[in-house]
Amino acid sequence: MPPKKITLTNAQKHEFCLYARDNKRTQAQYVYWIEEKWGVKIHESTVTRILQSSDKRLTSEVANPEAKRYRSITVPELELALKEFVLCYQHQTILSDTMLIEKAKLLASGLEVSEDTLQFSSSWLHKFKDRNGIHQEKLHGEADSANNAAIIENLPLLHEKCANYSFERIYNMDETGLFYRLEPDRTLATKYLSERKKNKECITIALCANSDGSHKLKPLIIGKCAKPRCFKNINISNLPIIYRHNSKAWMLLTTFQEWLQNFDLQMSRKYNNQRVLLFLDNCPCHKIEGLVLSHVDVVFLPSNTRSKLQPMDAGIIMLFKNNYRHHQIQWMLEQVEIGKSVQNLKMDILKGIQYSIQAWDEVKAKTIRNCWYHTKILPINENIEENIENLENIQENDLPIKELSEELEALNFSDGMKIEEFLNLPDENIIYEILDDNDIITELVDTFKKKTDESLDDDDDSIEIEPISISTVSNSLENIRAFLLQQEGGIEYFKSINTLEKFIKEKKKSLMKQTTLENFFNK
Repeated sequence: MPPKKITLTNAQKHEFCLYARDNKRTQAQYVYWIEEKWGVKIHESTVTRILQSSDKRLTSEVANPEAKRYRSITVPELELALKEFVLCYQHQTILSDTMLIEKAKLLASGLEVSEDTLQFSSSWLHKFKDRNGIHQEKLHGEADSANNAAIIENLPLLHEKCANYSFERIYNMDETGLFYRLEPDRTLATKYLSERKKNKECITIALCANSDGSHKLKPLIIGKCAKPRCFKNINISNLPIIYRHNSKAWMLLTTFQEWLQNFDLQMSRKYNNQRVLLFLDNCPCHKIEGLVLSHVDVVFLPSNTRSKLQPMDAGIIMLFKNNYRHHQIQWMLEQVEIGKSVQNLKMDILKGIQYSIQAWDEVKAKTIRNCWYHTKILPINENIEENIENLENIQENDLPIKELSEELEALNFSDGMKIEEFLNLPDENIIYEILDDNDIITELVDTFKKKTDESLDDDDDSIEIEPISISTVSNSLENIRAFLLQQEGGIEYFKSINTLEKFIKEKKKSLMKQTTLENFFNK
């Protein structure tokens, strides 16, 4: 009797691809890891087949996580656009099959899908719903706006929720917009923000951390271009971020749900299948109906309480932005020092991402803990309360506001912003919009339609980074080593230099082997 065929689910394959991306192992070691993780033994050839589709699995959301076969979707952009429509409108009106098929046809037409590509039958719609976990939902009345009395009323309930989890297993995620190269000049900013809808210089960033500050997740960064010129010759997966894109740089419902499913997988690995608690606000894009979350319990904070009850909005995001603006202003000053005009500076998105990473790294665990305690949503005892710092003191210690203000003045804009204006741009709060009925199809088509090379050129003014040769890097490393020898306290950085040198030598050796093989086969 032949052995029973063992097949991993889509969710398991996705988690394995994440592990393989970050941990280079042999096929036999991967087989062992899978057996230890899920108690199933698969063949090495199965591992090879899964890894061959790794890029596709990691750049698309996990539709139908429990399914065991990976079926490619004929028109992915139509799938995402129709799913976004359903998630937006299923709580506002009853979506009949007839309506969904009609909307699918309109979207397909706008996306320029040829008529013979798909048959919009009942069977097609059933499979679409099944793939995306869509079920008919009852409509509910809109929640009443919360006030201070409602906050006080809800705090005991939130404490009760938190009581079942250790502080390290309580998380909050929230998004913010970021005009990553906005000049701190009122005249320029007014023009810039008035053209926001067609502006390519805004990104959305989602930040997530636990309540004791011991775990900060990679930021999710959403831009407007799939592959800006400045990404060419760059391995973007080397950066500690998740990058997604759409024409609005919004947090779409589909993007949020993909993030949440990946968060669920990450939590299962980190806490050995213990459940975690995730606080979210009531942003329209935060919909979880139809999702299977095996390790995450989601709690939505009462409406209109984000500034008081949500830790990310109690100072964490503000401190992140302060750190970012500090790096941005420093960069502008450096450009002015080498002779460039301050009015003509154009920071590209790659530099904006790099500064965002630095800004998030610089938010301290102690600061995150204090922002959580400030909201009072955690059941904190008296001993902990004694150690809580005043939030104003935290902000003052973490970020040199006076120094930032002086740096802004040094840029000498004709109508320069005050630091408080530059750090509090109301338009950065817009990370998603509910679309009008008349505009929904047009907007979804614009958001999900694949861009031509010409349209990408119009949306991207960044510059391609030239490949860096091994010899150039080696020379730069020698300059850094010489610089450290000339400095007081430079000795502590030599270990990092030696590690870099080892990496460069390994790359050089690998390149030489590749060149030798190519020469051999070209004889």
